[in-house]
Amino acid sequence: MDNGSLKGMNATVRLRRLTEQDASKEYARWFEDKELRRWIARPTPTIAACRAYIAEQRANPNVRLWGIFLERRHVGNIKATLIVRTNQAVLGLMVGERGLRGMGVGPAAIRQAARWCVRHWKVGLVAAGVHPFNVRSMRAFEKCNFKVADLDPPRVWLHLEKP
Repeated sequence: MDNGSLKGMNATVRLRRLTEQDASKEYARWFEDKELRRWIARPTPTIAACRAYIAEQRANPNVRLWGIFLERRHVGNIKATLIVRTNQAVLGLMVGERGLRGMGVGPAAIRQAARWCVRHWKVGLVAAGVHPFNVRSMRAFEKCNFKVADLDPPRVWLHLEKP
């Protein structure tokens, strides 16, 4: 670690589609974090709830829910939802491990997920809806060339400039 950031994160941050086996005590524990709970739409505070959420997301062909892995440690999730009628993907990010927030994990995951959406879903737009007071999330998307496109309370919509 150097100057509060993890250098070369794209080399060490990996995305892997989650399976029900990825539901763990550590994953469920993320939802006890007050800061994180402010921003997530659907808290899943038990292992069983995490497992059910993963299964629900896997069953939807228009959703990809990846775990964010640093080395072999599951440290967060990123979700892509395909909006077929508008040919766009919407990303949602959660860095669950508190000590890794603001360290470059989010932008590394966003870049990988956005590339996947463009390559596999052939979308013309990658967007993210972020609460305006969630400064860390806004910064993570802005570091990946997302720009504020619309204010639609309670969200700020960011669009990737050139997917």
